[in-house]
Amino acid sequence: MVFWIDCIKKFILDIIFPTDCFGCEKEGELVCEDCFQKIMPSVRSFHGENLDKIITFYSYDDKIIKNLIHGLKYRFVEDSARHIGKLVERELGKILEQIGCPDIFSPVPLHKKRYLERGFNQGEEIAKFLVTKIGWPLRTDILVRVRETVSQVSLKEEARKKNIEGAFWLLGNSDIKNKKIVLLDDVVTTGATMEECARVLKQAGAKEVLGLAFARG
Repeated sequence: MVFWIDCIKKFILDIIFPTDCFGCEKEGELVCEDCFQKIMPSVRSFHGENLDKIITFYSYDDKIIKNLIHGLKYRFVEDSARHIGKLVERELGKILEQIGCPDIFSPVPLHKKRYLERGFNQGEEIAKFLVTKIGWPLRTDILVRVRETVSQVSLKEEARKKNIEGAFWLLGNSDIKNKKIVLLDDVVTTGATMEECARVLKQAGAKEVLGLAFARG
């Protein structure tokens, strides 16, 4: 039954959103090999009050990067996660020495309502691809998003912090004391969401909290 549901879903998506390259619009792949090779990384890092470091790989200003994120988040093109994962994997080796191996690798959670609307967590889909390549211990049972928030896109920095405050709780069975945790999200702008996650984790005894994001807006 699940197989046929997935087939029907793919058939409908192929009709509504034909598989054309986000860069050159050539049919066949969301990002063709030629366009994939032309995407330039823009690795940047900064830190917050609770985040020891956050590293971003690409710029949201890049047309293909922006389209991949929109495809994953708003058009529900799950195949975007595979291409995003490949692009992160391409640059990951350059920064592994900076962050080392975490005790816990965790995607930033979605609120259950947003999860039901999309059917998946975009950060988790990217994380699943990456753990097959680097073997980090993926955990999705550390944090829960308990409050639905308005979109951060149109908010200024201070409003973003207020909007996301108190949105995450630590799950009761999470043992994170003295652990090194790496959070993953698709895109960050000010880092307010990851910073709030890091605050909750640090208060619960986490030793170090780092963030990885596919793109920075």
